[in-house]
Formats: sequence, C-alpha cells, structure tokens
Amino acid sequence: MRSAKQLGAESMEQTLARVSTYHSDLTAGQYCNLLDLALLALSRPTTDALFPAVALQIRNALNFNVVTLGLYDSITESMHMEIWRAGDAKKRSELISVHSCASGWAWKNQRSVLVQDSDTESNLPVSLSVLRQLGVRTYYVFPLTTSRHKLGAIGFGSLDVIPRANAMIESLRRGAAIIAQFLDAPSTDGMIAQTDSVQITPVITSGPERALQDFDRGDQATPDEAFHEIVGNSAPLQEMLRQVRTVAATDATVLLLGETGTGKELVARAIHRISSRGDSKFVSVNCTAIPTELLESELFGHEKGAFTGAANRRVGRLELADGGTLLLDEVGDLPSVIQPKLLRVLQDMEFERLGSNRTVKVDVRLIAATNQELQRGIAEGRFREDLFYRLNVFPIHVPPLRDRKSDIPALTRYFVAKYASKVNKSITSIPGEAMSALVNWSWPGNIRELQNLIQRCVILTNSTVLRVPLGELVRDTKPSFGWMSQERERELILQALKEAGGVIGGASGAANRLGMKRTTLYSKMKKLKISAAEFQPSC
Repeated sequence: MRSAKQLGAESMEQTLARVSTYHSDLTAGQYCNLLDLALLALSRPTTDALFPAVALQIRNALNFNVVTLGLYDSITESMHMEIWRAGDAKKRSELISVHSCASGWAWKNQRSVLVQDSDTESNLPVSLSVLRQLGVRTYYVFPLTTSRHKLGAIGFGSLDVIPRANAMIESLRRGAAIIAQFLDAPSTDGMIAQTDSVQITPVITSGPERALQDFDRGDQATPDEAFHEIVGNSAPLQEMLRQVRTVAATDATVLLLGETGTGKELVARAIHRISSRGDSKFVSVNCTAIPTELLESELFGHEKGAFTGAANRRVGRLELADGGTLLLDEVGDLPSVIQPKLLRVLQDMEFERLGSNRTVKVDVRLIAATNQELQRGIAEGRFREDLFYRLNVFPIHVPPLRDRKSDIPALTRYFVAKYASKVNKSITSIPGEAMSALVNWSWPGNIRELQNLIQRCVILTNSTVLRVPLGELVRDTKPSFGWMSQERERELILQALKEAGGVIGGASGAANRLGMKRTTLYSKMKKLKISAAEFQPSC
C-alpha cells in the first residue's frame, strides 16, 4: 500500500471525502495519519483484516497499543466487544452489558469517554476491569455514529500514560468517523459488519442490474428498508434520497433525470415501495427497447384484429399497472405519435386500446426517466412542451458516479463479493493503490461501468487479493459536461482558452483540453457568448 505522501493532493481529498468533511485545522502529520487510516479501511474489507492493522498504525503514530470495537447487539441488548492488541495474533471477544463498559456508555449517551490514567481515576461511569487486565492506562472511547445508524463505540488504549492533547484527541475522533463509515453496512442479524467474516462484507448497491423480485413482494417497505438497496453517504446521494422521501408520500408524477447507468430504475422502485401503492404492481417499459410500431400496443394494449398479427386481445402496460406505478424509462425517445395519448393519460387517466373506441380508466402513478435534456428535444421539435410540463411535476436528479466518489469503495466491495461468490472465489482484500485508482477514475459509464470492470477483475483474480488493471484507470482530468450548469461550463471553457492562449483546435488547443470536438466547443462558445480573441496574444 502506498503511504499518504505518495498520493497526490486531489487523491487525498477524494479518499477522505468518504467519511465526512475535514477542515483545514489539521496539521500535515495528522492529515497523513488520517489518510493512512482511510486507505486501511478502503483496502481491508473485513473487521478482522482492518483492526489489527489499525492497532499497529496507532501504536506507531500515537503510541496507543490497543483497539477495542464495541458493536451494539439488539438481540441480547449488549455490546459485542472485540479487543485487538498491536502485534498479537489473536483478538479477545466477549459480550458485555451496555451498562457495564465504556463502549456501552459512549454508545448510549453519544459522548466520548476520556480516561488519562485508569489507575488513578475513580469517578468513572463504568468499570474498566477488562482493560486493566491488559495493562491499559490511557483509554479514549468515541461513539461510532453515522447519518443512518448508531453502531457502537471504538476505543484506543495505551499501556503508558499519555498526556491529554486536544490535537491528538481530535485526530482519534476523526479516525473514529472513518471507521464508522466503514462499518455502516446492512447485515441480517442486527449486528453490523460481523468480525468473524473472512469474505468482503456485502452491501446492497444502487446499480442497474440488481434482481427485481425483491421489489415485487406484496409487503410495503419502510423508507429504511427501501433505501438499504442504495448504498452511500455522499452529499448528492443523501439529497436525492431526501427528495425521494418527500415525493413518495404523494401521487405526483416524478421525472428522474440522470446519465445512463446511474440506477434511475432502482430509484423509481424505491419511490414505489415506500408509497401508498407499495403493495401493488410496479411495471416498467423502456421506450427505446421496443420498436415504434409495437410500443403503442405495448403501452395501451389492443383488441383482436386491430392490426395484422393481432390474433388475440392484449392488455397493455398501463392496465397492468392499474393501482400501482408505471415507469417510462428513456421517455425522451418516446415517438411523437404516442406523446398525445400519453398526455391524455396524465390529464384524464383514460385511454383507448388499439382497435377499440371504448374508454379505459386507470389509476396509475407515473414515473418517467431520461438521460436527455428534454428542453433541447422541445426546441428541436422532438418532444411536446405540454407533455414535458406534465412529466416535470417533481424532477429528481440522480447523480453520476463521478459526483459520488466517496461511495465507490462500498460499491466496489459489493460487486467483488457478488461476483466472487458466483465463481466460488474468496477475495478478501483490495490493494490501496487499486482503490485509489478506482476512486480517481471519472466513470463515464457510471455504476454500470464499475460493475462490469469489477466482474472482469474477479474473473482475472487467482488469489485473495483483487487484481485490478491499473493501466486502464489512468487519471482522467478532462471534465464531463453532461449535466453541468452553464456557469460551470463557462468557467471551464474560459480556463481552457486561457491555458491554450486562445487556440481552439490542435493537440494543445482548448477543445482537446476539455475532451470535446472542436465544433462542439465552437457551438458552446457561441451559446455562452465567449470569444477566443481576448485570450490570443497581441501582435
């Protein structure tokens, strides 16, 4: 694993972005220690692999010898305690009452426990007998809490008395935040990230290829159950989930906007599951996957003899979704001849099957998804403006993976576990250098691209360490303009023109620096009223 000093500044920021916001009050040494800890968490996907390494690191960096991990067990209402001592081959495990250990007190009260010398301090809220048996004198415990869960507490102990320093305590507190993010993955028995696991702990991803049967169950899910299918704590993802919670309580039409491969269908299913329609059907139709001449029949159904080959009456997707939810995926490609009929459904909740003049009424919640800018389709005459306004009642932007870089490690671990189990391989760790490369890649294909790459990596791996073709993940510094604001586009174009001296084409021109065609850049400059002349050197 590379040390923090071997990583570029941008890579360091992106790695630490996985846990929370770190401020500029850190010294260089504290920053490097936290980065090393973050890389440990990224590269060691089980607690049994991670915590011995953490114990060694804090011994070397801060003279602490012991790490304790207490996770709350809801079944026994106690703390499942694990104790690692730097250099020891084995850990110590036991169940301790929440009311009789420092980890339980920190978890219950969401406060730190700071013991500078266990031999002299008598007014402690709990007993430290287990730690005293190990010779621990200084012991600092911090609650492990994320935006989703109160997990337990982590303790750092030393066999020596270490003078209390605010900078050191703050470093440990922020280290605890890193560990909390690592542990915050769902499991089946109430415990988080079981410590006796030897496989990469699986979490559920927001990728586009998850099985559909889980969402077709008759029971209505709670928000937490539905969102367990979506992993991540990044700010863009949490903002999207906040909007999902808001709109799911209504019957409003939702328009999901986002690039291909971001998991828009999964978001639509989550909205359905936590809505009042969650016990009814969820029906999906892709507007690009069905030929135009068949799409109308697929949506609205047809009567026997409605057209050549219509040997029987067919019920369309709209009727199948009656009482439930219909997802129109890639709605930007909806043929113009079908758009008026869909508009009528949105306005009156009624339509006629092909070959019939009988009106069919339905009660359907419509969710539409697209990777296109529908306003551009309106300007080009491909999409009806009145239909757009009917669809755009509650727009939600599904963020691309490059805006969710702090979620990449958890997604990677999930895909490794998924595909390793399919081919009966045991892959227990991911090299820090490989994880750093994965985090730094721009992922133009989003989660689908990451999924396909990890599947190939698993196939190529013949050991317990994931093999990643680093040559394919060369740092991509060219920006993506897919869903960028005009202000940000203007800023990047001006910067590129400045660096290129006003030259647009050529290997060193602004267009190549931005990763776009020269004609595309000309078009954007015209739209944004940018002139290259002001950046060209005067004679």
